[in-house]
Amino acid sequence: MRIRPVLCCVWLSATAFGQLQPDAWFKETLAQANLTPQEVRFDPSLFDYFFRTQHTTPLFEMLRRDPLRLPYYAERLRNSLVGAVGRPVTVVESGASVIGVSMRRTLVGDPLQPLREQANAPDALEKATLELYRQANVPVPPAVRQQLQQAKQVVPDSVQRQAAFLVYTAIEARRWRDTALRELTPDEQNALFQRLHASIKEFEATLSSAEPSPELLLLERALEKVDLPRLLTGGHDCILATQQVIETLQKADAPTKEALSQPFEVNIDTPWGRIRLCGGANDTHPRQPYLLLIDTGGDDTYFGGAATLSLENAVSFLIDLAGNDRYADDLETLQKPLVEREQRAGKSGVAFGGATLGYAVLADLAGDDLYRTQSAGLGAARYGVGMLIDLQGNDVYDAYAFAQGAALAGIGALIDREGRDQYACFYESQGFGAVKGFGLLLDALSDDTYTAHPTPIEFPSPQTAERNVSFAQGAGYGRRADYLDGRSWAGGVGVLIDVQGNDRYLCGVFGQGVGYWGGVGLLIDLQGDDVREGVWYVQGAGAHFALGYLEDRLGNDRYLASMNMAMGAGHDFAIGYLIDFEGNDEYNAPSLALGGANANGIGIFVELAGDDLYQARRNEANFGRANPIGRGTLRERGFALGLFLDAGGNDSYPPTVDFAGNERNWIIWAIQNDRPNESQLGLGTDR
Repeated sequence: MRIRPVLCCVWLSATAFGQLQPDAWFKETLAQANLTPQEVRFDPSLFDYFFRTQHTTPLFEMLRRDPLRLPYYAERLRNSLVGAVGRPVTVVESGASVIGVSMRRTLVGDPLQPLREQANAPDALEKATLELYRQANVPVPPAVRQQLQQAKQVVPDSVQRQAAFLVYTAIEARRWRDTALRELTPDEQNALFQRLHASIKEFEATLSSAEPSPELLLLERALEKVDLPRLLTGGHDCILATQQVIETLQKADAPTKEALSQPFEVNIDTPWGRIRLCGGANDTHPRQPYLLLIDTGGDDTYFGGAATLSLENAVSFLIDLAGNDRYADDLETLQKPLVEREQRAGKSGVAFGGATLGYAVLADLAGDDLYRTQSAGLGAARYGVGMLIDLQGNDVYDAYAFAQGAALAGIGALIDREGRDQYACFYESQGFGAVKGFGLLLDALSDDTYTAHPTPIEFPSPQTAERNVSFAQGAGYGRRADYLDGRSWAGGVGVLIDVQGNDRYLCGVFGQGVGYWGGVGLLIDLQGDDVREGVWYVQGAGAHFALGYLEDRLGNDRYLASMNMAMGAGHDFAIGYLIDFEGNDEYNAPSLALGGANANGIGIFVELAGDDLYQARRNEANFGRANPIGRGTLRERGFALGLFLDAGGNDSYPPTVDFAGNERNWIIWAIQNDRPNESQLGLGTDR
């Protein structure tokens, strides 16, 4: 895989400012209030008093205890995840860690080596298929034996070996999946699968119910009883196997590549889904359960593949080697973008790198491709691992919801190596983590657009019904139930990383590095002149015991938030953090922004270099200020901090902000108690 440009860019971004020392940045500013960097955190006892929930992630617990060091921790996480461009299994290893699972299966060797040896033996595909039938305890039909004989005759040897390897991997992964579900009865497993396959609005209705419905109780039981480490183990091996197959096919010699370009087609039926091997033509692949689909060339159309369509169809691989391909729900879906369709309500099921209680992997190695679905997918998982890997081409990713790197109780990832790409969605996408979930969208090279449609209205926001709730572009989201049944679940971790390019980001409410109810959302952009536009709770914002973070390393950037809570803003024991390392940047801010704190929140805004333009349409709790709350209650002594730091450059401030300006320090008390770390205040410095 060609990753040198990516690695060079990462090295530049990581070394341009030396070793990160975030505590040192703030010492002078904090000293105005007799605070130290170590005191900038919520009192743990008070935080726990107000925040009663289950399933918080280790990353959330670590970050909330040390907010000022967020750039340090984000850099370490980003360094590990960017390597997934060349080694996709890194996503599973790193993603598992942040949600509380230790996953290092390659530490002392290759766990798939025995399977690869089996796949290199004579008649490996036939033997692997027969072993699958044996594991399924189903007799082999005569027609399948004929299909296997046909495969020997017409399928290139290299494809047969890789197919056998993936079938053997699927058998082992299925064992891990079945073991992970052993605490649930067969009836519970079936009911859980059906609920997880519901459309996004049906599923959200279950989560938001105040009544102890059987569906809600089943979801609660699953969070306790499904063995997530073993479930992720099977997914790890599926991603590792796909990675090794990609590497093998890319290294093929000239005769092998010539064989792959010739027309062939074979279908092999199995109890766990069809094995379809073809190439050399422009093929159409119908929607049906696939265990494995390999297409070696042509401009192909996919209506199915890389999706778990039943409990038996627990593993699904799709590998396309070349061509300008189209992936869609049906012919009608191909005709126009979802945002332009009158009937676009989300469909049930999963598609194209979408996994439910299992594993789905789609790898497209070359071509300008279109991916469009109204189902969950394009690198999404509910209880399992789902991944979409696209290595080359100018691609379009068009989804409705829970897509493009989204996960609940599992890992979902979309990795795009290079090309001018377009990402569009409505809700819970583009790096989204729900309960016990790690969702990642990683795009390495070229200029990209990320759109979470603010309109037309599909998911009206409680903050403003004229805009959609997005929860996209690096978002973590939990189930808040203090006003429902009291059974709250913390959100997971959602990450969007863009390595290089002049990018455009657009969202509605909640997006661009945002966390809600125990969730962690991170948007990290390393290089390029970028534009970001959002509405409310955006651009490094946290609400209700959560954490949102936006980091931009290099480029002249523009930020616009139209309504409230943005650009380093924290609300209700939440942390919002925006840091821009370099460039002449423009900020068009609302109230509660640019280091704004509300209701015992912590809002942090940092600009390290450049001549910056600050505009504020409202002069309320921004530029390092906090709103007071809780006089006469416990919240009166709950810490709140709005923190603003501009470390260099000749900057322009709005005339309505008379306390801030070049080469100035300021302190504004909202509630001043005997102890600074039990007070509510705003602090600012422009150096």
